[in-house]
Amino acid sequence: MLLFRSIFIQLIVPFLLALGILTFILSMETVYRLINLIVERGVSVFSVGLMLLYRLPQFLSVTLPLSIVISCVVLMVRLSTDNEISAMNSMGISYWQIGRPFFLFGIVATGITLIITLWLQPAGYAAFEEEKLKVLKTQTSKTIQPLVLNYDFPGKVLYVQDKDKNEDLSGVFITDLKLTRDSMVTLADRGRIEIREGERDLQLNLEDGLIHLQGPANNYRTIAFEQFHYIFRPPQIVPSTKGGHIWAVPTKALLQNSSRSSKMELFLRLTTPWACVAFAVAMVPLGLINIRQGRSGAYLRGLILVASYYILWMGAKEMTMNMNYQPYVLWMPPLLIWLFGLYGLHKSNLNLQNIFDILSSFGKTGTSVK
Repeated sequence: MLLFRSIFIQLIVPFLLALGILTFILSMETVYRLINLIVERGVSVFSVGLMLLYRLPQFLSVTLPLSIVISCVVLMVRLSTDNEISAMNSMGISYWQIGRPFFLFGIVATGITLIITLWLQPAGYAAFEEEKLKVLKTQTSKTIQPLVLNYDFPGKVLYVQDKDKNEDLSGVFITDLKLTRDSMVTLADRGRIEIREGERDLQLNLEDGLIHLQGPANNYRTIAFEQFHYIFRPPQIVPSTKGGHIWAVPTKALLQNSSRSSKMELFLRLTTPWACVAFAVAMVPLGLINIRQGRSGAYLRGLILVASYYILWMGAKEMTMNMNYQPYVLWMPPLLIWLFGLYGLHKSNLNLQNIFDILSSFGKTGTSVK
């Protein structure tokens, strides 16, 4: 029991260090873009801090399994180089017993990751979108200034002659950033921008204007209008959340939705955290080293394990998305890694060299039982 507690406690420090470093590295791009909001746009530090906090669950869902790999391999390497593994074996402590605290540590990490993926991450995405909408509302008035070409709207150029206190625009000009034969140039006497919260986009309501466009066979046409609604993507003021429309859906709502995309998202939230316990079990035998061969082999095996898992994960995801397999396939990557870890533990515990020795050991066990 004392050994169990000692190994478990020794895993905590390298795990937290790895988690902090990996999360910081993964969030650097988002942090950089959010800092630009403060410097270039004058967005409040409080609002930027909230947006970063809302994105934190997404980063943690990725870095928690990787931190398990690093903490397990670091501790196993230390135990091997200090001959503590050999001392435990000489005392009759098997690799199965050594692996128990690693397994428990992986279970705890899996539970934390499940809480993140099932509840905190969708709530964070939804809150991030709400905060982004608030920033968009406050920044739109600053973005559109009279007598200035505005390039903040992707692929578009917007120009206005004047803007009053009520945000009503006059002398509006809008066209594509890169003019082609199919480009449409729109001029209007008046206009007003509205933010559609449901669709999370911008709608430019124009009045009394003219549309200039190139028709077939080089025919030039003009279309006069009294009212024209121009809908386009909002300016890239804050980092976007790719796929946020489904990532922000609460898990309870996914359970009640029978669509394929909802089922896939639900299974991704359920299966991804189990990589933590799979990595914890697999890294016990992979972290064992021969002192004469150095430590690099253990770290390399850990890297190969992570790469193998994510190759399996991408393959399972591809099978579900494009090959019409059931989402249950997403359980395959953590299950295979977990089985590989059990195989490695059994092999190390009996000091076996290959799969044939393992099969022979099972045969001998069965004979002795009889």
